[in-house]
Amino acid sequence: MRNEAKISPAFEPFLADSGDDSKRDAIVIYQAPLIEGMVSRDRLQELEQRLDEVREIAILQKNVAQIVVRGYREASRDLGYVDQPLKADPIGTGTLPIASVEVTRKTLEVLADQPNVVAVLPNQKIHLIRPHRVEYSTLMDQEQQNGLTWGLNYLEIPRLWETTQGHDINVAVLDTGVYAAHPALNDRVKEFVVIDPLGRRITTDLPFDCGQHGTHVCGTIAGGQTANGISIGVAPQANLLVAGVLMGDATLRSLMEGISWAVEQGADIINMSLGFNYYEPLFAEVLDILLHQYSVLPVVAIGNENHGNSSSPGNAYNAFSVGAVEKLESGDVDVTFFSSGASLVFPGKEGSALVTKPDVVAPGVQICSCIPPVQLSNGTFDYNFMDGTSMATPHVAGVAALLMSAYPTASATDIIKVLKETASHPDGVDLRPCNRWGHGVIQPTAALDALS
Repeated sequence: MRNEAKISPAFEPFLADSGDDSKRDAIVIYQAPLIEGMVSRDRLQELEQRLDEVREIAILQKNVAQIVVRGYREASRDLGYVDQPLKADPIGTGTLPIASVEVTRKTLEVLADQPNVVAVLPNQKIHLIRPHRVEYSTLMDQEQQNGLTWGLNYLEIPRLWETTQGHDINVAVLDTGVYAAHPALNDRVKEFVVIDPLGRRITTDLPFDCGQHGTHVCGTIAGGQTANGISIGVAPQANLLVAGVLMGDATLRSLMEGISWAVEQGADIINMSLGFNYYEPLFAEVLDILLHQYSVLPVVAIGNENHGNSSSPGNAYNAFSVGAVEKLESGDVDVTFFSSGASLVFPGKEGSALVTKPDVVAPGVQICSCIPPVQLSNGTFDYNFMDGTSMATPHVAGVAALLMSAYPTASATDIIKVLKETASHPDGVDLRPCNRWGHGVIQPTAALDALS
């Protein structure tokens, strides 16, 4: 691969105001050793056995990382960085073949030229795909009658509960954190960590949410019932592994550390309702590692920037990205106005030159879920309605958890394939995917039947 193909195009604006010797943080992805993947593993085998495999892979990958870093430092010294060598730090324990390095204009190509280097990305900021907060009293009455949210009702989730409720499947949520003490999340949050903007892991005995978003997402994935008996979670027996990666000025390094942590904890699915301020084609390398080396399914919101736009990493060619639909008065659904979608060209990707996103859509408007308690003049509230593709994404992550629990030998790519193939598009299969509906609204019961 040519050097220019390894260097993210986002470096041009990233380094625009930098001098030749100004140091900036970057993320380097290196070629992992050829290791037999865990795609066919039984997801319900002993977790410790699975994590032993992860640790073995990490040891092999750390050896490659040392070679990359050593070569880069030697080359940097030749360019004059002797007294103040450029820093290079591992990300995680070596689970992912990724490291954090300092680069300058003079050393960027030198880094890309190192053997085993696959991609170099700028350590830019990441942000929450921010939802809208709304209140719908009429909808609350309807959901009270049905005993579940409209999203769960529309997707016919209770039919899947006759087979599985997501038992033993680990869903990692990389978000603003979680208020684990919420009654609807009773005993669902199994692991929690805060990742600061420098990529440091901070542990605490009391999981918390720096906003409301992470708790709301967790509730849609694996929440129980409200005090009034309304079910809010798609997979109420799934385990939640929560990393607060969107605290402070979060960066790409924060996200990479969160992804690495999730794999180390045994995640089967990673929910990401977040994005970058720029298009990052090389993030596809990370998604490829998750899918094919670890059989971890990343589910990513496509964004709330309206039709004709999309957010990274949801617009990577191999991302499983999710758009949002809203419920109409007729009882049907339609893609909501804010749900992003676009057709993109990825030069150099043979067979994947034209990519259409999102991949699927799911309920993402007027979604009721839990939040940390809010004290207002008229009482304390711990549930809220929100709109956003970040509300649609946990519906898909929850459905994936149900499918994986029912068919534990199914790989992440198997789950993606069946959700796409069974999705319902209003114009039929011949016109899908399109950049509004993708392949269509997910059909969980049809997907479950197709796996049998």
